[in-house]
Order: sequence, then structure tokens, then C-alpha cells
Amino acid sequence: RKRNNRRGWNLHKASKMLKATLEWRLEYKPHLIKWEEVQSESSSGKLWVYHVQDKAGRPIVMMRPRNQNTKETEKQIRHLIYILEVASRMADKNGAGKFTWLLDFNGYTMHNAPPLKVSLHCNSILANHYPERLGLACCYHAPMLFSMTWKAVQPFIDPVTKEKIIFVDKGAHEREQMVTRFDIDQVEQCMGGNLPGCAYDHGKYGSRMHEYDKEVA
Repeated sequence: RKRNNRRGWNLHKASKMLKATLEWRLEYKPHLIKWEEVQSESSSGKLWVYHVQDKAGRPIVMMRPRNQNTKETEKQIRHLIYILEVASRMADKNGAGKFTWLLDFNGYTMHNAPPLKVSLHCNSILANHYPERLGLACCYHAPMLFSMTWKAVQPFIDPVTKEKIIFVDKGAHEREQMVTRFDIDQVEQCMGGNLPGCAYDHGKYGSRMHEYDKEVA
């Protein structure tokens, strides 16, 4: 009986989440956000969909807080949602169903750290409207400063999601951790990989996103 009650409660919860997400999509219309609207947010390469997949075949969303270049919360949120839509569509297209979030914390400071309100809003969007989309979140060289944000946000993160979050710290095993999950030849040298220079090219990335928009249309 307890098992049936729990199953019934889970189905009820899932039904409510689905209803809320459908209502949100009808109102917010995330699929209608175009690259032209958010490209200014992406110009610095702070948040973008990587050009290759991880070793599990999942699209990679790359985030670099040090490249934060704007202050308008609503535009930042719309850019985030556009990226989530792109990654989700790619994940469905290749059959993975989920994406990987790779966070490069090199250069992370109080100056470029997002406000707690924005972090909580982002977590809410991920948890409520893109549930089970996250396959892995890899935090590369997260500093002590980030631990304050992590402590504040952690209680609001679903336990299942929390298990998917890993931290790659500086040390003897960091390259091994990256090699296990990513094609090291496609990871930049600043993150322990073999790819020289910066992988993000705004012009080339913009062309990719224009093609994505055409497919959605």
C-alpha cells in the first residue's frame, strides 16, 4: 500500500510539473527566442553549446562566469533559456536525451559571480521546466568563493540532480577525471586538454545558431 501511495504521489507530482511547464511554454514561448535576440549576451563566450559532445554522447553546455558581460537579468535569463532549448533539441536529435553542463571556474571572482537571485532563478527554470535534462554537471576548479553560493543554492537542488554534480579540483587526478568524461583533444589547454587557444568563435557559433533557428522554424 505504501508503495502504491508513493507511486500515486509521484504521478501526481509529475502531472503538476508537466501542467506547469506546458503553461509556462505557452506563456513564455521559449521556442520563439531567436539567436538575433540573445547574441549580444553570447558575444563574450560566457555561455554556449560546445562544438562536440561528451563521451556519453551528450551535448555540452559550456559556462564561463569570468566572461560575464551584461547586467540585465531578464536578458541573461532569456539567453540561458535559448541555450537550454538548443541543448535539449540536440540531445533529442542524437538520442541522448540529456546534456552535460561544463563550468570553467578559472577567474571566478565576486565581480563576475551572478547575484544569488539570478542563481536561484536559473535553478528554478532547470528544475521545473527542464527536469531530467541534466546528465552531468562538471565544475572545473571551483574556488572557495563559489562554496558560499553553493551552500545557499544547494538546499533548493533536487537530490537526484545533486548526485549528478561533480567537482574537478586541482591536483594529480584532474586530467584523469576530464579524460574519463570528455574528448581531451577537444578540451582547451586552459582546462587540461590538448586544444590550443579558445574554442569559442562568435562568428562561427552564430552561423551554427542561425542554422538551428532555421530547423526550429
